[in-house]
Amino acid sequence: MRVCYITDSYPPNIGGAEIAIQKIVEGAAENNIDVFVITSEARENFSFISKIPESAILRIKTPRALHRFWFLILSFFAIIKKCKDADILHGTSYGGILQTFIAAKLLRKPCVVTIHEFMGRRWNKFATNYLSAYFFRVSEKIFAMLSFDRFIAVSNYTKKCLIEAGVPENKITVITNGKSDTDLSKIKTKHQIRKELNIPEDKFVFASFGRTGLTKGLEYVVDAIPEVLDKIPNAIFILILSFGVKKIWRGITNKIENLDRGRILFYSSLERSRMLDYLNSSDAIIIPSLSEGFGYTTLEACMLNKIVIATNVGAISEVISGKHILIEPASSEAILNGCIASVLGKYKNGPIKEFNWEESVNKYIKVYQEVLHLH
Repeated sequence: MRVCYITDSYPPNIGGAEIAIQKIVEGAAENNIDVFVITSEARENFSFISKIPESAILRIKTPRALHRFWFLILSFFAIIKKCKDADILHGTSYGGILQTFIAAKLLRKPCVVTIHEFMGRRWNKFATNYLSAYFFRVSEKIFAMLSFDRFIAVSNYTKKCLIEAGVPENKITVITNGKSDTDLSKIKTKHQIRKELNIPEDKFVFASFGRTGLTKGLEYVVDAIPEVLDKIPNAIFILILSFGVKKIWRGITNKIENLDRGRILFYSSLERSRMLDYLNSSDAIIIPSLSEGFGYTTLEACMLNKIVIATNVGAISEVISGKHILIEPASSEAILNGCIASVLGKYKNGPIKEFNWEESVNKYIKVYQEVLHLH
């Protein structure tokens, strides 16, 4: 079986969707599937370990502005050329949907798509203006009307959103993402990192990390910091952020400059191994998302066995486990109250939920076999 994957972003670019598609591709390859990836040129320079040869990845140079639009246009003829001998075309949302479908129909190939998130009317909250919100809502409606052989939702919440958008339920398969295969034994201990960062052992360290995107809510963490530092005298913050939406990035960085930098450690775009080390020095990790189709940052935080203070949105309640506090979204006051509750030990504590990539990849392969049988 030969499967061609079309995705607008792939490692070394950082993000939950990037980790997910890499795991799917490499898992398929380990099961003797011939894989080929068509993606955009890497925007990050981080090192990453790939289990497939670079010759199996075609990276298309695209402008940074309107990145997904340009990938849609510039990838199309490459897909037509490279996927002629493919058995299945596999696209991902959002930047790999339309061209995957059109190319599959022209080449008369089966096609599936992994949907990481569908926003629907929630675009009205997150888009920069009404026209943008309208465009994104209409785009999702069009995507939902496309006759893919299978829509793969990464959570039950995402499945619900797809059904609301008009995708027939019998066309949807839920396959959750798995946890990262990070070797926890290779992460430096809390004591080691605190010594390296000159953080006294008696400090209560809050951490937050992620890309400054429209739905990540990191601006609410920064807004909450002054009150948290005032109410919790031994509190320190570690912020590990990467560039996303320019306006949000500028707003956050400007606010950080005016805060007590003696109690805030701010890092931009750390290597993954370094990021995990720094997160492991914390006592609690804040996940302030405004929407989540799956919640990879939540899963990563739970993996580190920290107190996780997360907003109760999207699929986060499906993913979160261990020591955790669920709070309302878009509220610096809720973050403050969550921080105080974590210091007081007022959190829920349950068994860690298991998310296994081997099981997820087997489900993907089963979907491939089913759609091939239908054709």
